[in-house]
Amino acid sequence: MDSKWTSGNEMRYLKEVIENSEETKSNPFVDRLENAFCKKYGVKYAIAVNSGTSGLHSALEAVGVKQDDEVITTSFTVLVDGSTPLIMGAKPVFADIDYNTHNIDPKSVEKLITKKTKAIMPVSIHGLPYDIDELRKIGDNYNIPIIEDNAQAMLAEYKGRFVGKDADMTMFSFERTKHVASGEGGILITNNEDLAIKARKFAGMGFKNLTADKSKNSATIPLEFQNPEFKRNDALGLNYRYNEFSAAVTLAQFERVEELTKIRRDVAKIYNKLFVDSEFLPQTIPNEYVSSYFTYAVKTPIKDSDEWKRFHDSHIRNGGDDFYAAMALVYTEPIMKQLGYYDRFRGKCPTAESIQPCIMQFKTNYRTIEQAEEKIAILKESLDNHQVRIKNQIRS
Repeated sequence: MDSKWTSGNEMRYLKEVIENSEETKSNPFVDRLENAFCKKYGVKYAIAVNSGTSGLHSALEAVGVKQDDEVITTSFTVLVDGSTPLIMGAKPVFADIDYNTHNIDPKSVEKLITKKTKAIMPVSIHGLPYDIDELRKIGDNYNIPIIEDNAQAMLAEYKGRFVGKDADMTMFSFERTKHVASGEGGILITNNEDLAIKARKFAGMGFKNLTADKSKNSATIPLEFQNPEFKRNDALGLNYRYNEFSAAVTLAQFERVEELTKIRRDVAKIYNKLFVDSEFLPQTIPNEYVSSYFTYAVKTPIKDSDEWKRFHDSHIRNGGDDFYAAMALVYTEPIMKQLGYYDRFRGKCPTAESIQPCIMQFKTNYRTIEQAEEKIAILKESLDNHQVRIKNQIRS
Protein backbone atom coordinates (compact mmCIF):
# COMPACT_ATOMS: atom_id res chain seq x y z
CA MET A 1 0.00 0.00 0.00
CA ASP A 2 1.13 3.55 -0.71
CA SER A 3 2.32 5.22 2.49
CA LYS A 4 0.95 8.54 1.29
CA TRP A 5 -2.57 7.30 2.00
CA THR A 6 -1.91 4.89 4.87
CA SER A 7 0.69 6.51 7.17
CA GLY A 8 -1.87 8.32 9.29
CA ASN A 9 -5.44 7.73 10.37
CA GLU A 10 -6.81 7.22 6.86
CA MET A 11 -7.86 3.58 7.25
CA ARG A 12 -9.28 4.07 10.75
CA TYR A 13 -11.34 7.07 9.72
CA LEU A 14 -12.65 5.30 6.61
CA LYS A 15 -13.73 2.37 8.78
CA GLU A 16 -15.64 4.78 11.02
CA VAL A 17 -17.48 6.18 8.00
CA ILE A 18 -18.36 2.71 6.74
CA GLU A 19 -19.60 1.64 10.18
CA ASN A 20 -21.75 4.79 10.34
CA SER A 21 -21.24 5.15 14.06
CA GLU A 22 -23.29 7.51 16.20
CA GLU A 23 -20.20 9.69 16.65
CA THR A 24 -19.77 9.98 12.89
CA LYS A 25 -23.43 10.86 12.50
CA SER A 26 -23.28 13.59 15.10
CA ASN A 27 -19.79 14.85 14.21
CA PRO A 28 -19.27 14.28 10.46
CA PHE A 29 -15.79 14.24 9.00
CA VAL A 30 -16.67 17.14 6.72
CA ASP A 31 -17.31 19.28 9.80
CA ARG A 32 -14.15 18.02 11.48
CA LEU A 33 -12.11 18.88 8.40
CA GLU A 34 -13.56 22.38 8.19
CA ASN A 35 -12.88 22.98 11.87
CA ALA A 36 -9.30 21.77 11.47
CA PHE A 37 -8.69 24.26 8.66
CA CYS A 38 -10.18 27.11 10.65
CA LYS A 39 -7.91 26.28 13.57
CA LYS A 40 -4.77 25.84 11.46
CA TYR A 41 -5.22 28.98 9.40
CA GLY A 42 -6.75 31.11 12.11
CA VAL A 43 -9.88 31.95 10.12
CA LYS A 44 -13.54 31.95 11.05
CA TYR A 45 -15.05 29.89 8.24
CA ALA A 46 -14.19 26.95 6.01
CA ILE A 47 -16.38 25.35 3.35
CA ALA A 48 -15.38 21.92 2.02
CA VAL A 49 -16.35 21.22 -1.60
CA ASN A 50 -15.92 18.41 -4.10
CA SER A 51 -13.10 20.06 -6.08
CA GLY A 52 -10.91 23.13 -6.15
CA THR A 53 -12.75 24.27 -9.27
CA SER A 54 -16.07 24.01 -7.42
CA GLY A 55 -14.52 26.19 -4.75
CA LEU A 56 -13.52 28.88 -7.25
CA HIS A 57 -17.00 28.80 -8.79
CA SER A 58 -18.64 29.13 -5.38
CA ALA A 59 -16.33 31.98 -4.39
CA LEU A 60 -16.99 33.90 -7.61
CA GLU A 61 -20.72 33.44 -7.05
CA ALA A 62 -20.33 34.65 -3.47
CA VAL A 63 -18.67 37.93 -4.49
CA GLY A 64 -21.41 38.51 -7.05
CA VAL A 65 -19.75 37.87 -10.42
CA LYS A 66 -22.43 38.19 -13.10
CA GLN A 67 -22.89 38.25 -16.87
CA ASP A 68 -20.34 40.51 -18.63
CA ASP A 69 -18.35 41.22 -15.46
CA GLU A 70 -14.56 40.92 -15.68
CA VAL A 71 -12.28 38.77 -13.54
CA ILE A 72 -8.55 39.53 -13.67
CA THR A 73 -6.32 36.48 -13.36
CA THR A 74 -3.07 35.05 -14.73
CA SER A 75 -2.65 33.09 -17.94
CA PHE A 76 0.27 31.15 -16.42
CA THR A 77 -1.99 28.58 -14.78
CA VAL A 78 -4.56 25.90 -15.50
CA LEU A 79 -7.53 26.56 -17.77
CA VAL A 80 -10.12 26.66 -14.98
CA ASP A 81 -8.92 30.02 -13.68
CA GLY A 82 -10.09 31.46 -16.99
CA SER A 83 -12.88 29.06 -17.90
CA THR A 84 -14.80 29.29 -14.62
CA PRO A 85 -15.60 33.00 -15.09
CA LEU A 86 -16.45 32.26 -18.73
CA ILE A 87 -18.93 29.55 -17.82
CA MET A 88 -20.60 32.09 -15.50
CA GLY A 89 -20.99 34.52 -18.41
CA ALA A 90 -18.17 36.76 -17.20
CA LYS A 91 -14.93 37.56 -19.01
CA PRO A 92 -11.44 36.56 -17.85
CA VAL A 93 -8.79 39.26 -18.27
CA PHE A 94 -5.19 38.07 -18.24
CA ALA A 95 -2.42 39.93 -16.42
CA ASP A 96 1.27 39.28 -17.06
CA ILE A 97 3.61 37.62 -14.57
CA ASP A 98 6.88 38.45 -12.86
CA TYR A 99 9.90 36.92 -14.63
CA ASN A 100 11.56 35.72 -11.43
CA THR A 101 8.65 34.42 -9.37
CA HIS A 102 6.32 33.33 -12.23
CA ASN A 103 3.45 34.86 -10.24
CA ILE A 104 0.93 37.49 -11.27
CA ASP A 105 2.42 41.00 -11.57
CA PRO A 106 0.43 43.55 -9.49
CA LYS A 107 1.47 46.40 -11.83
CA SER A 108 0.00 44.50 -14.76
CA VAL A 109 -3.18 43.86 -12.76
CA GLU A 110 -3.76 47.53 -11.96
CA LYS A 111 -3.49 48.53 -15.63
CA LEU A 112 -6.33 46.13 -16.47
CA ILE A 113 -8.91 47.36 -13.95
CA THR A 114 -12.10 48.77 -15.43
CA LYS A 115 -15.58 49.57 -14.15
CA LYS A 116 -16.49 45.97 -15.03
CA THR A 117 -13.80 44.36 -12.87
CA LYS A 118 -15.64 42.28 -10.27
CA ALA A 119 -12.81 40.16 -8.82
CA ILE A 120 -9.06 39.56 -8.92
CA MET A 121 -8.00 35.91 -8.88
CA PRO A 122 -4.26 35.40 -8.28
CA VAL A 123 -2.55 31.99 -8.25
CA SER A 124 0.34 31.01 -5.97
CA ILE A 125 2.07 29.07 -8.73
CA HIS A 126 4.28 26.04 -7.96
CA GLY A 127 3.51 26.69 -4.26
CA LEU A 128 5.09 30.17 -4.07
CA PRO A 129 2.96 33.02 -2.66
CA TYR A 130 2.22 35.92 -5.00
CA ASP A 131 2.92 39.49 -3.80
CA ILE A 132 -0.03 39.59 -1.42
CA ASP A 133 0.46 43.04 0.10
CA GLU A 134 0.71 44.81 -3.24
CA LEU A 135 -2.31 43.05 -4.71
CA ARG A 136 -4.30 43.51 -1.50
CA LYS A 137 -3.56 47.24 -1.69
CA ILE A 138 -4.90 47.35 -5.24
CA GLY A 139 -8.01 45.41 -4.27
CA ASP A 140 -8.70 47.73 -1.35
CA ASN A 141 -8.08 50.90 -3.39
CA TYR A 142 -10.59 49.85 -6.05
CA ASN A 143 -12.95 47.94 -3.72
CA ILE A 144 -12.41 44.70 -5.66
CA PRO A 145 -12.46 41.35 -3.80
CA ILE A 146 -9.50 38.99 -4.10
CA ILE A 147 -10.10 35.27 -4.51
CA GLU A 148 -6.93 33.21 -4.17
CA ASP A 149 -6.28 30.02 -6.09
CA ASN A 150 -3.89 28.37 -3.64
CA ALA A 151 -4.39 24.85 -4.96
CA GLN A 152 -0.61 24.37 -4.90
CA ALA A 153 0.27 26.45 -1.83
CA MET A 154 -0.63 24.48 1.30
CA LEU A 155 1.21 26.04 4.30
CA ALA A 156 3.03 28.52 2.06
CA GLU A 157 4.00 31.65 4.00
CA TYR A 158 4.22 35.33 3.17
CA LYS A 159 5.95 37.69 5.57
CA GLY A 160 5.39 35.40 8.52
CA ARG A 161 1.78 34.51 7.86
CA PHE A 162 0.08 31.63 6.07
CA VAL A 163 -1.15 32.29 2.56
CA GLY A 164 -4.92 32.35 2.75
CA LYS A 165 -5.47 34.73 5.65
CA ASP A 166 -5.41 37.98 3.66
CA ALA A 167 -7.74 37.35 0.73
CA ASP A 168 -11.50 37.72 0.72
CA MET A 169 -11.71 34.01 -0.07
CA THR A 170 -9.03 31.37 -0.58
CA MET A 171 -9.26 27.98 -2.26
CA PHE A 172 -7.10 24.93 -1.53
CA SER A 173 -7.23 21.70 -3.52
CA PHE A 174 -7.15 18.06 -2.39
CA GLU A 175 -6.57 16.59 -5.86
CA ARG A 176 -4.38 13.46 -5.80
CA THR A 177 -1.04 15.24 -6.46
CA LYS A 178 -1.49 17.96 -3.83
CA HIS A 179 0.15 18.20 -0.40
CA VAL A 180 -3.06 16.99 1.23
CA ALA A 181 -4.68 14.57 -1.19
CA SER A 182 -7.79 12.42 -1.19
CA GLY A 183 -8.17 11.94 -4.94
CA GLU A 184 -10.35 15.01 -5.37
CA GLY A 185 -11.81 17.84 -3.34
CA GLY A 186 -11.19 21.37 -2.16
CA ILE A 187 -11.94 23.89 0.55
CA LEU A 188 -12.64 27.61 0.81
CA ILE A 189 -11.55 29.67 3.80
CA THR A 190 -12.61 33.20 4.72
CA ASN A 191 -13.21 35.59 7.60
CA ASN A 192 -16.22 37.13 5.87
CA GLU A 193 -19.48 35.68 7.18
CA ASP A 194 -21.60 36.95 4.31
CA LEU A 195 -19.27 35.40 1.70
CA ALA A 196 -19.15 32.15 3.68
CA ILE A 197 -22.94 31.90 3.74
CA LYS A 198 -23.28 32.62 0.04
CA ALA A 199 -20.52 30.20 -0.96
CA ARG A 200 -21.86 27.40 1.25
CA LYS A 201 -25.40 27.85 0.01
CA PHE A 202 -24.31 27.87 -3.62
CA ALA A 203 -22.19 24.75 -3.06
CA GLY A 204 -24.99 23.12 -1.05
CA MET A 205 -27.92 23.29 -3.48
CA GLY A 206 -29.26 26.48 -1.94
CA PHE A 207 -30.60 24.84 1.22
CA LYS A 208 -31.85 27.46 3.64
CA ASN A 209 -30.60 25.64 6.75
CA LEU A 210 -26.95 26.11 5.72
CA THR A 211 -24.93 28.63 7.70
CA ALA A 212 -21.49 30.19 7.45
CA ASP A 213 -19.88 27.79 9.90
CA LYS A 214 -21.78 24.54 9.51
CA SER A 215 -22.00 22.11 6.61
CA LYS A 216 -25.07 20.30 7.98
CA ASN A 217 -23.69 17.19 6.31
CA SER A 218 -25.09 15.00 9.07
CA ALA A 219 -26.68 11.61 8.56
CA THR A 220 -29.35 12.59 11.09
CA ILE A 221 -32.29 14.29 9.37
CA PRO A 222 -33.91 16.97 11.55
CA LEU A 223 -37.52 16.22 12.44
CA GLU A 224 -38.62 19.60 11.14
CA PHE A 225 -37.75 18.46 7.60
CA GLN A 226 -40.45 15.80 7.76
CA ASN A 227 -43.31 18.16 7.08
CA PRO A 228 -45.21 18.54 3.78
CA GLU A 229 -45.15 22.30 4.23
CA PHE A 230 -41.40 22.55 4.86
CA LYS A 231 -39.57 24.65 2.28
CA ARG A 232 -35.93 23.69 1.76
CA ASN A 233 -34.39 26.27 -0.56
CA ASP A 234 -33.94 30.02 -0.24
CA ALA A 235 -31.13 30.33 -2.81
CA LEU A 236 -30.03 28.83 -6.12
CA GLY A 237 -27.11 26.45 -5.94
CA LEU A 238 -25.39 23.37 -7.29
CA ASN A 239 -24.36 20.15 -5.58
CA TYR A 240 -20.67 20.78 -4.84
CA ARG A 241 -20.82 19.18 -1.39
CA TYR A 242 -17.89 17.14 -0.12
CA ASN A 243 -18.49 13.51 0.84
CA GLU A 244 -17.65 11.77 4.10
CA PHE A 245 -15.28 9.18 2.61
CA SER A 246 -13.06 11.80 0.99
CA ALA A 247 -13.28 14.06 4.03
CA ALA A 248 -12.09 11.22 6.28
CA VAL A 249 -8.99 10.69 4.13
CA THR A 250 -8.37 14.43 3.82
CA LEU A 251 -8.60 15.00 7.56
CA ALA A 252 -6.12 12.20 8.19
CA GLN A 253 -3.78 13.79 5.66
CA PHE A 254 -4.26 17.26 7.14
CA GLU A 255 -3.27 15.95 10.57
CA ARG A 256 0.16 15.30 8.98
CA VAL A 257 0.29 18.41 6.84
CA GLU A 258 3.45 19.76 8.45
CA GLU A 259 5.26 16.50 7.73
CA LEU A 260 3.90 16.27 4.17
CA THR A 261 4.95 19.82 3.39
CA LYS A 262 8.37 19.52 5.05
CA ILE A 263 9.48 16.65 2.86
CA ARG A 264 8.77 18.71 -0.25
CA ARG A 265 10.82 21.56 1.18
CA ASP A 266 13.64 19.18 2.03
CA VAL A 267 13.55 17.81 -1.52
CA ALA A 268 13.74 21.39 -2.81
CA LYS A 269 16.98 21.89 -0.88
CA ILE A 270 18.51 19.04 -2.87
CA TYR A 271 17.42 20.68 -6.12
CA ASN A 272 18.85 24.00 -4.88
CA LYS A 273 22.30 22.43 -4.62
CA LEU A 274 21.94 20.83 -8.04
CA PHE A 275 21.04 24.05 -9.85
CA VAL A 276 23.38 26.48 -8.07
CA ASP A 277 25.43 28.47 -10.63
CA SER A 278 23.53 26.70 -13.41
CA GLU A 279 22.01 27.97 -16.64
CA PHE A 280 18.82 26.36 -15.38
CA LEU A 281 17.25 29.14 -13.25
CA PRO A 282 14.99 28.06 -10.36
CA GLN A 283 11.88 30.06 -9.50
CA THR A 284 13.04 32.90 -7.26
CA ILE A 285 11.89 32.74 -3.64
CA PRO A 286 11.92 36.35 -2.34
CA ASN A 287 12.90 37.22 1.21
CA GLU A 288 10.07 36.61 3.71
CA TYR A 289 8.39 34.15 1.31
CA VAL A 290 8.21 30.42 2.09
CA SER A 291 7.20 28.13 -0.77
CA SER A 292 5.36 24.88 -0.25
CA TYR A 293 7.10 23.53 -3.39
CA PHE A 294 4.22 21.81 -5.12
CA THR A 295 6.80 21.42 -7.87
CA TYR A 296 10.36 22.66 -8.30
CA ALA A 297 10.21 24.89 -11.36
CA VAL A 298 13.17 26.12 -13.40
CA LYS A 299 13.59 28.27 -16.47
CA THR A 300 15.86 26.35 -18.82
CA PRO A 301 18.12 27.69 -21.57
CA ILE A 302 16.23 25.34 -23.91
CA LYS A 303 13.97 27.40 -26.14
CA ASP A 304 13.31 24.84 -28.90
CA SER A 305 10.48 22.40 -28.18
CA ASP A 306 12.22 19.56 -30.03
CA GLU A 307 15.33 20.02 -27.88
CA TRP A 308 13.11 20.17 -24.78
CA LYS A 309 11.60 16.81 -25.74
CA ARG A 310 15.02 15.31 -26.50
CA PHE A 311 16.23 16.23 -23.02
CA HIS A 312 13.07 14.84 -21.46
CA ASP A 313 13.18 11.56 -23.36
CA SER A 314 16.90 11.08 -22.73
CA HIS A 315 16.37 11.64 -19.01
CA ILE A 316 13.58 9.06 -18.88
CA ARG A 317 15.70 6.51 -20.76
CA ASN A 318 18.43 7.16 -18.21
CA GLY A 319 16.06 6.02 -15.44
CA GLY A 320 15.00 9.45 -14.27
CA ASP A 321 11.58 10.52 -13.05
CA ASP A 322 9.13 12.15 -15.39
CA PHE A 323 8.89 15.93 -15.23
CA TYR A 324 6.53 18.45 -16.69
CA ALA A 325 6.37 21.47 -18.89
CA ALA A 326 4.43 24.55 -17.90
CA MET A 327 0.87 24.30 -19.07
CA ALA A 328 0.04 26.23 -22.21
CA LEU A 329 -1.02 29.79 -21.42
CA VAL A 330 -4.76 29.85 -20.84
CA TYR A 331 -5.55 32.10 -23.79
CA THR A 332 -3.60 29.82 -26.17
CA GLU A 333 -5.74 26.76 -25.46
CA PRO A 334 -7.89 25.68 -28.46
CA ILE A 335 -11.21 26.55 -26.82
CA MET A 336 -9.93 29.99 -25.83
CA LYS A 337 -8.74 30.59 -29.38
CA GLN A 338 -12.22 29.70 -30.62
CA LEU A 339 -13.67 32.26 -28.23
CA GLY A 340 -11.32 35.02 -29.42
CA TYR A 341 -9.06 35.26 -26.38
CA TYR A 342 -5.88 34.41 -28.24
CA ASP A 343 -6.38 37.27 -30.66
CA ARG A 344 -7.22 39.61 -27.79
CA PHE A 345 -4.30 38.78 -25.49
CA ARG A 346 -1.51 37.56 -27.79
CA GLY A 347 1.54 39.70 -27.08
CA LYS A 348 -0.03 41.36 -24.01
CA CYS A 349 1.59 39.00 -21.52
CA PRO A 350 5.15 39.07 -22.89
CA THR A 351 6.84 37.65 -19.80
CA ALA A 352 4.48 34.70 -19.59
CA GLU A 353 4.86 34.06 -23.30
CA SER A 354 8.66 34.18 -23.09
CA ILE A 355 9.14 31.75 -20.19
CA GLN A 356 6.31 29.26 -20.70
CA PRO A 357 8.07 27.26 -23.47
CA CYS A 358 11.26 26.71 -21.46
CA ILE A 359 9.87 25.81 -18.02
CA MET A 360 10.58 22.42 -16.48
CA GLN A 361 8.77 21.34 -13.32
CA PHE A 362 10.45 18.63 -11.28
CA LYS A 363 8.78 16.30 -8.81
CA THR A 364 8.85 17.10 -5.07
CA ASN A 365 6.25 14.65 -3.70
CA TYR A 366 8.65 11.80 -3.01
CA ARG A 367 7.79 9.46 -0.17
CA THR A 368 11.34 9.57 1.26
CA ILE A 369 14.42 11.79 0.98
CA GLU A 370 16.45 8.73 -0.04
CA GLN A 371 14.18 8.15 -3.02
CA ALA A 372 14.48 11.81 -3.98
CA GLU A 373 18.28 11.75 -3.72
CA GLU A 374 18.46 8.70 -5.98
CA LYS A 375 16.28 10.25 -8.69
CA ILE A 376 17.89 13.71 -8.48
CA ALA A 377 21.32 12.09 -8.90
CA ILE A 378 20.05 10.74 -12.23
CA LEU A 379 18.85 14.23 -13.12
CA LYS A 380 22.37 15.51 -12.52
CA GLU A 381 23.68 12.93 -15.00
CA SER A 382 21.08 14.05 -17.53
CA LEU A 383 22.08 17.71 -17.07
CA ASP A 384 25.76 16.83 -17.48
CA ASN A 385 24.99 14.84 -20.62
CA HIS A 386 23.02 17.77 -21.98
CA GLN A 387 25.95 20.12 -21.45
CA VAL A 388 28.27 17.73 -23.26
CA ARG A 389 25.84 17.45 -26.16
CA ILE A 390 25.54 21.22 -26.46
CA LYS A 391 29.34 21.68 -26.43
CA ASN A 392 29.73 19.05 -29.13
CA GLN A 393 27.12 20.81 -31.26
CA ILE A 394 28.98 24.13 -30.90
CA ARG A 395 32.29 22.53 -31.90
CA SER A 396 30.80 20.88 -34.95
